[in-house]
Amino acid sequence: MSTSPIDWSVASRRARQARELLSTQEAGLRDLPLRKDVRESWKRSLAQLSSVQSPSVLTDDRLRLARERSELQRIWPVFEKLLVPAATDANLLVALADAGGTLLWVAGSNSSMSQAEHVGFMPGADWAERSVGTSAPGIAVATGSGSQVSGAEHLYEQAQQYSCSAVPIRDPRSGQVIGAIDLTGGPEAIATHSLPLLQAAVMAAETQLLLPGAGVVADPDYLDLNRPDGAHLGSQAVSLRHAEILTLLAQHRDGLTSAQLVDELFERRDSAAEGTVRAEMVRLRKVLAASPGRTLTSRPYRLQWELQTTLGRLRRALEQGDVDSALQLFTPGMLERSQAPGVLALRYRAEAALRELVLDRGSAQQLLNLGRQLADSSLLRAALRELPSSSPARSLIVAEIQELEM
Repeated sequence: MSTSPIDWSVASRRARQARELLSTQEAGLRDLPLRKDVRESWKRSLAQLSSVQSPSVLTDDRLRLARERSELQRIWPVFEKLLVPAATDANLLVALADAGGTLLWVAGSNSSMSQAEHVGFMPGADWAERSVGTSAPGIAVATGSGSQVSGAEHLYEQAQQYSCSAVPIRDPRSGQVIGAIDLTGGPEAIATHSLPLLQAAVMAAETQLLLPGAGVVADPDYLDLNRPDGAHLGSQAVSLRHAEILTLLAQHRDGLTSAQLVDELFERRDSAAEGTVRAEMVRLRKVLAASPGRTLTSRPYRLQWELQTTLGRLRRALEQGDVDSALQLFTPGMLERSQAPGVLALRYRAEAALRELVLDRGSAQQLLNLGRQLADSSLLRAALRELPSSSPARSLIVAEIQELEM
């Protein structure tokens, strides 16, 4: 985010020039005359897109479900109060996107919303970089930084009639990006005061997230292993043992026999182990009975529904080489109290794969963050190699490395 005013006429002229150079293949992506954050966004976008087309849009039912399951529903009223009235008067749109770039809510005048729908800027539309390329909300959720994009800087040609500013929203407890708030419209959307206005609204919204979340409908088919107050299946807290069992069964979709589950759960097997497992399964079935459709079969023990877990989503992000998503999903404290051999093996493999992925593809900041999380001097050394020689952070990192290697 720049601290000095941007000359938008120059930025637009350079964006048009960059498009011409790109179309004639007269310059590589790194040589395009774009602002740095826009050029990086073009690079990320074009690496994921074969062509830039209109965004996909959720059906009404899927949009309703996405809203119900999102914690962002708690803070949309904050933005409706603080941003929407003034934005409507200025013919701007306010949009709230989730962490994946899908616009869950869009508000403004009827005429502005109707016009924006023609380019796919509407509730349920996917405005992530992988979908439509460069946009302010797409950059915000991809990088975790505020961004402004003028018309010509959009890769999606139909969006070039608009400009936008967006700021990421973070979970105040975990620091993870959970969405972005966006202003879209004419030149007023990228006025000097736009980012400070959005940042102030986000501060108020993030404070709201610290309050008790009455009425929030969490995904009942997701086992969240990253919450500071323990594992939760949807909005329901579960014991460590039940979290271990569910994690293992979600990993082994074909199921596990009683003997196999004992081997996965216990460091030392004894004569009472299988009886303990059976007793835990009885208790777990009672927990699952609160939600219809969540059943467990026996012989082997197998989940009869599609359960998502934090470790499972982390594994998929690693398989796809998605560094940002993998880092958002990983925390060293995930099931840290577990001594179950099967869970320890899953955590070890995920951590090792994440480490290799970040070493291979990570930015200096990503290397630094993971290195500090894992207290890994080799990751910190890799971050040091990526940082410019003038970076003031270098001396601090060198001290951290020396401390770890003493």
